[in-house]
Amino acid sequence: MQQTLQALVFLVVALAVLAGMLRRHERNLRQERSVLFDDCLSLFSDCRLVQKGTGYPQLRAHWSSGPQTHAVALWALVDTLQTRRLPPLWLIIDIPCTLDLQGTVDVLVRPTGIEIFSPSRDLPLRHELPGHWPQNSLLKSSLPDAPGVLARIDQAACALLADPYSKCLTIRPDALRYVLQIAQSSQAHYMVLRNAYFGSQRLEPQLLHRKLTLLADIVNTLHAPNA
Repeated sequence: MQQTLQALVFLVVALAVLAGMLRRHERNLRQERSVLFDDCLSLFSDCRLVQKGTGYPQLRAHWSSGPQTHAVALWALVDTLQTRRLPPLWLIIDIPCTLDLQGTVDVLVRPTGIEIFSPSRDLPLRHELPGHWPQNSLLKSSLPDAPGVLARIDQAACALLADPYSKCLTIRPDALRYVLQIAQSSQAHYMVLRNAYFGSQRLEPQLLHRKLTLLADIVNTLHAPNA
C-alpha cells in the first residue's frame, strides 16, 4: 500500500513538473514568435497585431505608396506538408483591392502540388510563361488571356518572382496575394524531434518595403477604373 502511494505521489509530481515545463516552453515560444513584425511596424499605419496561442502574429494595417493607401494583411505559415526537405516558413501578403480582371491568375514557382495557399490546382487553364520569366514556374488561370494580364505587369511581377525565395503570386478581381519563404526549420530540431523550429525571426523592413512597392505597382496597374 505504501509503495503504491509513493508511486502515485511520484507520478503526480512528475506530471506537475512536465506541465510546468510545457507551460514555460509555450510561453517562450509565443514570445519568440511575437517579434516577427516588430521591426516593420513603422512602415504602416493603423496597425493591428493578433497572436493566437503559440502561433505567429497576424498584422493588419494600411500602407501608403505615393498618393495611394492600401489595406494589407501579413501572416506567417509553417509548412509541414513538404517532403524530403526541411519545413519552410512562408510569409503571406494579402492586399484586398478591386482589379480590372474577370478571373484568377496564379503563378506558382517550383510547384509541388501541396501549396495550400495557392488556387493553382483548381484553375482550369494552363499557359506558357514568357521566356524571361522564371521557367521553373507554373502559370494557371481561369482567363484565356492570362498572358496578356502578365504583360501589363511584366516588370513588377518579374522583379518579385526573380527572388529565389518567392513562391506564389495570385491575382484575383478582389485581391492580390504574394508568398515568400522567410526561413527554414532548424535541421537539428527537425531531424531529431520532427519538430519545425525557426528560432527568433524578425522580418527585415527593407525587404518588406521592396516587396510592397512592387505589389503596389501591380495593384495600381490593374486597378479597376471605377473602383
